[in-house]
Amino acid sequence: MKHKRLTALVLAAALVLAAALVLAAALVLAGCGGTKSSSGSAAASQSTGSSQNAPAIAVQKERIMEQFTLEKTVRNEWGSAQKLTIHVPQLVCDSPDAEYINDELAAMYAAEYRDYESYPQAEVSQDEWCPQTYIDWDAYWYGDCVSLVVSSYYGGTDPIYTQGWCFDFAAGHKLSVTELLMRMGLDPDETQLAVYRAAIQTFDRNMVQQEYYDSLRESGMLSGMRADTLRDNGLENLTVLLKNENTVTLVAGYHTTAGSGWRPLEVELPLTPAAPAKTPVLTDTYGSVSVLLDGDIRTVTIKHTPEIIAWAEDYDIRLDGDVTLPIRNAYHNYVDVCIGELGASFHPVVYLLTEDGFVEYVDVLRCLLYGQSLLCADPIYIANNGTALALRDAEVSLLCADGTETELAPLTAEWNSPQQVDSTGSFSLGEGENWCWLDLNSGGGCQLATHNNRYFYQGAVTYLGATPDGTALGFSLVRDTENGPEWVAFSAALKLDYSIDCLILTPLSGQNPLTNETVPLVLTHSYG
Repeated sequence: MKHKRLTALVLAAALVLAAALVLAAALVLAGCGGTKSSSGSAAASQSTGSSQNAPAIAVQKERIMEQFTLEKTVRNEWGSAQKLTIHVPQLVCDSPDAEYINDELAAMYAAEYRDYESYPQAEVSQDEWCPQTYIDWDAYWYGDCVSLVVSSYYGGTDPIYTQGWCFDFAAGHKLSVTELLMRMGLDPDETQLAVYRAAIQTFDRNMVQQEYYDSLRESGMLSGMRADTLRDNGLENLTVLLKNENTVTLVAGYHTTAGSGWRPLEVELPLTPAAPAKTPVLTDTYGSVSVLLDGDIRTVTIKHTPEIIAWAEDYDIRLDGDVTLPIRNAYHNYVDVCIGELGASFHPVVYLLTEDGFVEYVDVLRCLLYGQSLLCADPIYIANNGTALALRDAEVSLLCADGTETELAPLTAEWNSPQQVDSTGSFSLGEGENWCWLDLNSGGGCQLATHNNRYFYQGAVTYLGATPDGTALGFSLVRDTENGPEWVAFSAALKLDYSIDCLILTPLSGQNPLTNETVPLVLTHSYG
């Protein structure tokens, strides 16, 4: 009797265990149910080791499988050999977001290679060139959230590129990069600034080392590459890697003239906020203008003195009392600052020496011609290998490591000289009586009309610097009225979005005839 009772108990326990296993499998394979983990708040990667317990890891691995696998050397329709190593993942989750991601992965990485499944295995001779196509994936976990990363390489000298998708299995929803970073406790604005700084610093170092920047500057290509480096490093364009519990790595990049024109850049950030780095407080004063660099505080103060009041008559610049303005787009770490003049009248320029030894500048008067937005101009790449800045009479010189001095005023005037504009073409906005249009040519000429051609302006644009919203341009336009010519001046950032064939115009400052708002305008590319 005892034996029969024991047998029944064992059988019952087995049935309960089997039911539990079936239920767990159903949750994994038929849905996106969340899992409990001893380290649900810690980042973990399948490939780099995990702090999660073993059962949790097993469940996580079942959540992502491969939808397409191909490892074969084939000959294409032209008879050329090609080695294919293709692994395309899919999310094991019954939700619309998961289905969308899986379809996107299939279209991007699998569709092109499915026909090769039926191709015979190719024999390749020892001296035959056989390019390699490589596609593989990895998954980085943060609790129930995954950053699914696909790496691809298509031969040649280009590096391996990555693209990522973030997904919450517990909710069955796709996550933005910003949402995933916020779950990790990171501030999106601070994270974005850190990425911008890393990317633009790398871009500038590359330019200084390559020494081919002059021709790029004159053609307008340099300004476009620098602005695109910022634009393409928005958080939602980045790939998230979680290589350990203490840091997050964001795969950013920068533009170059080599290969495909893009080079990846890994930016590693601590998940636990680190103590602020101690940086020197840099200040300088020249006449009515002073500058302060204190960590993230980077400002210029302009006192309302007679020499500033004189700008009203000379340049139509009118300031109501003392003003303090932030320096926009100053992304480097600086070791020295000095203010000098450019030209005969009071024309203050703030020079910034980076820790890498080259010079950036803020042409205060030039920026104020187009409103009250101070933009840090592109570095004067030729002024490098510097150790300090020094005021010589009214102008600033760069003291170089080899004992020489480089006068910055003539280089600043050269860098300020007109250059080609990259956002060119004809664009329109609105309809009927609200119809507006803008025309930009590569030489800097500009025409603009509002209210269905009722107000017509023409003039020129001046390149001011690179911003995340595109190349910053200063507009100086005039229109004829019954009372004589009417001048307007403003600044705006422009970038072409080729995916929608539109120009995104973000107002910065000044009297913009197109809008009184600060939100971006989307102008449609017009042809003919």
